[in-house]
Amino acid sequence: MSNKKKFSIFSFLICVLTTIFVFSLNKTFAETPEVSVTGKFADTITVVNVTSNEGGNLNWDLEQWATFRINATYDLAGKNVKAGDQTTVTVPDALIITSDSFEIRDINTNEIIAHATVDAENKKLTLTYTDYVEKHSDTNGSFFFYARIDFKKHPQQGEIPIEVTVNSVTKVAGKVTFKGIGDGNPRLLTKTSWVNSGNHKEVQYTISVNRNKQNIKGVTIEDHLRFTNASYVKDSIKVIKGKFSYETGEWVFSDRVDVTDQHKITISEDGQSFVIDLGDITDQDQYRIDYKVQLNYEPVDGELLKNEATLKGKEIESKDVTNIAAVQVAGGSGVGYVFTINVHKVDDANQPIKGAKFKVVREANNQVIGEYETDENGNITVNALLKDKYILTETEAPAGFVIKDADTVVNVEDFGTDHAVTKTIVNPKEETTTTTTTTSTTTTTEAPTTSTTTTTEAPTTSTTTTEAPTTSTTTTEAPTTSTTTTEAPTTSTTTTEAPTTSTTTTEAPTTSTTTTEAPTTSTTTTEAPTTSTTTTEAPITSTTTTTPEVPTPSSSSETTTTSTAPSVSSETTTTEEKPGLPNTGESKGTLFTIIGAVTLISSIVLVAILHKSKKD
Repeated sequence: MSNKKKFSIFSFLICVLTTIFVFSLNKTFAETPEVSVTGKFADTITVVNVTSNEGGNLNWDLEQWATFRINATYDLAGKNVKAGDQTTVTVPDALIITSDSFEIRDINTNEIIAHATVDAENKKLTLTYTDYVEKHSDTNGSFFFYARIDFKKHPQQGEIPIEVTVNSVTKVAGKVTFKGIGDGNPRLLTKTSWVNSGNHKEVQYTISVNRNKQNIKGVTIEDHLRFTNASYVKDSIKVIKGKFSYETGEWVFSDRVDVTDQHKITISEDGQSFVIDLGDITDQDQYRIDYKVQLNYEPVDGELLKNEATLKGKEIESKDVTNIAAVQVAGGSGVGYVFTINVHKVDDANQPIKGAKFKVVREANNQVIGEYETDENGNITVNALLKDKYILTETEAPAGFVIKDADTVVNVEDFGTDHAVTKTIVNPKEETTTTTTTTSTTTTTEAPTTSTTTTTEAPTTSTTTTEAPTTSTTTTEAPTTSTTTTEAPTTSTTTTEAPTTSTTTTEAPTTSTTTTEAPTTSTTTTEAPTTSTTTTEAPITSTTTTTPEVPTPSSSSETTTTSTAPSVSSETTTTEEKPGLPNTGESKGTLFTIIGAVTLISSIVLVAILHKSKKD
């Protein structure tokens, strides 16, 4: 092939490839919008601090299994956070996160703002934001989770600084003091409890017997539930015989044998207690009693589930132990028994009423909180309540007043940011009824003894026609002389009858008056949708035992979580705007088209020049 033909083919290929490249770029820029890369780390945490489980100051030494709160405040304003972006919170190696994963939700719309995923093994919590953050601006709020000392990695007594790493930035949250693991404090009777993570309405209890190895005859174990609307799970009571040992900060129960069938178990008729007969025990006999309790309602954050056990035996003093399982909801709105209901009782004139009696009942479990009476200012204050629904029932009104509505409902959302709610209740006064009695007196008068002769010379017949609705005809007989002689001194009593003339009374037609009420006009005012949204944290219940005793390794997961209703963590004003149209890249595509065209034309001109020079 000649050089001329090779050159022509080469030039043609350059032109074709240039054209394809330019149009490919143009199509790519036209179809691909400019968007932010998602999945990046967002530095949204502004404040981190530690508090007690109730949200107060943590100013005491922590027991081995005691938990506390780590609180965080976040602010997305100006961060350009997108769906899929993340914020990681890592606790120091001396801690264990005891909460399970939870969600942060908008309390008004229940939309998920972020998923909070707990990685307990790596001591990390990760917030993954949803597209909520792209639809709402300046979102901010707070959340919290529970943690405890990892006593296997930090068994010694002392102060532990809490430095939390947010993404790659370290923030100081405070410090806690740990008592250390000690010797486990072996005792004759101990009790532990925790809420199951798979079913947060089910509480697991364990009673440990004879860790301190005593010889006792005629041993019985009694158990009593001290909270309402709950019962023992059928066939869940088990008696296990084995050996206790204290290893690396935990009680281990080994050599287990199920001996439930060897002991008499009696459950009370109301299902709120049971008794187990263990008989005589020696220093080599150690037992663990396991059972479950089912709640018939949704527990709330900070709720305390009290349970008592008693060991009785011959020639020994009874041993009592009380266990309190604390419900813990990560990110939740409740902070324990810190809520207050205020009742203000007034009359129709808004004057306070003294002496009105009320009963306060928690609706979830029908627990009677107490009975109260208004003071001289018409007030009642009920403290130490959970954030839950309550019924205020007026049982007795003061003299002179009546009960208008007996029940007043207090809903969860009624509690303000100060953890209190006030209900003003009106008692109308009793209505007074007046009775009037009328006395009627009748007088009879005797007629005089005068004799009268009357002669009437009127026409024979008189006819009167009245064209009223009723026609009355009166007929008068011919004149007659009537003589009446009355002998004196006879007294004659005359009763005067109606005159001879017959009077017809025509009843006027009854007029029926119908009063038509004007139609009631119902005016509906539709409020414009507010742009204020509240960022909330969706809760997860984490419950741990409050006693220093611990469950065995098979039950080492002492902390579980329960999803509950979220709370308002902060209120932010957001503006919901329509998203802008995607950038199609038309300007860049046009530029590349021009460049390609210039290149193509230049190539053609170059080929022509070279071809001409070859020809010459």
